[in-house]
Amino acid sequence: MDQPGGEATRRALKEVWVFFGLTFLISWGVGAPWLFAPEPMTRLFGPFGPTSPAFFIAAWAPTLAAVTLTLIKEGWPGVGRLLRGLVRWRPVGLLVAAFLIIPLIALLLALLMPAIGPWPVPVAAILATTPMVLFTTAQIVTNTGPLGEELGWRGYALPRLLTKWGPAVSGLIVGLVWTLWHVPAMLFSGIVGVSLAGLGWYALGTIGLSWLMTWLFVRTNGSLLIAGVIPHFVINGLGKTGAWMSRPEETVALFVVGATLIGVESWMQRRAA
Repeated sequence: MDQPGGEATRRALKEVWVFFGLTFLISWGVGAPWLFAPEPMTRLFGPFGPTSPAFFIAAWAPTLAAVTLTLIKEGWPGVGRLLRGLVRWRPVGLLVAAFLIIPLIALLLALLMPAIGPWPVPVAAILATTPMVLFTTAQIVTNTGPLGEELGWRGYALPRLLTKWGPAVSGLIVGLVWTLWHVPAMLFSGIVGVSLAGLGWYALGTIGLSWLMTWLFVRTNGSLLIAGVIPHFVINGLGKTGAWMSRPEETVALFVVGATLIGVESWMQRRAA
């Protein structure tokens, strides 16, 4: 077995950096013309947003990069192995947890925060409106995050980082890169509900979410459905209804949950070593 620092590990890390570079090149390259010349680009091709083909290319860059690099190195059998992670739905307990953890955080905040001061999220937005949006509207198709990103972040990058580092460091790296990747989108109205002024809080929440997803990934032996697609789909749906907007209280709560889960996982791995 290759030890940390061995040739296979160095090769895996090199593949991660190439993946990150290609992902940023696609996303930032496609979006750059609208950032630097918004008026002529909008006149020619329309606004850069969810109705724009260019937006979909940029939003799907992590998955496009992962599939392309896997195809080059491992051929179609490798792509098949990558895609199979999307249909691994066991263990059922963690499948349910992937759906419920983030809404439960939002629900606790909606119940507790009014005792401290005004809180903009009603309980009904979490228990009724969000499920309706997620499961009875086109959100399952228009929500580009889960399928557009997760084959990349959790399917390609995370397992390679885990060959060198433990889940805490690996999840942190993905969380930081994931945050940075979103920065240009914060300059476009309506793409993400956070401006650059809230980048710090957004980063804290994204790291917490990345740790939560890393914990699910490790616990499920690499299920992209449970560790990536479902939590990404759920948190984006909460954002669509305004029930989750990376408010400071939300990001701190998610960070604490993610840090706790990944801390326990890291401790268990050290004990087992």
